[in-house]
Amino acid sequence: MTTGRIGFQGAKGANSEIAIRDMFPKMEAVPHDTFEDVFVSLEKGEIDLAMIPIENTLAGRVADIHHLLPDSGTHIVAE
Repeated sequence: MTTGRIGFQGAKGANSEIAIRDMFPKMEAVPHDTFEDVFVSLEKGEIDLAMIPIENTLAGRVADIHHLLPDSGTHIVAE
């Protein structure tokens, strides 16, 4: 998918939005307040994809994701 909407957690300019611009330059980046909000938007069809960090080079594992991903009905398509 090269067009559409892709959600991320954070404000405009967050690292995830920068990654979206690099990997999916034609997709609209949609900010969300929490990771849970991103998964809810994905489930409702408000976004087509989500850019979610699994690990962070500074902080290590992103704990919220390891709790949200298994029950989300989604799967990892790239890393």
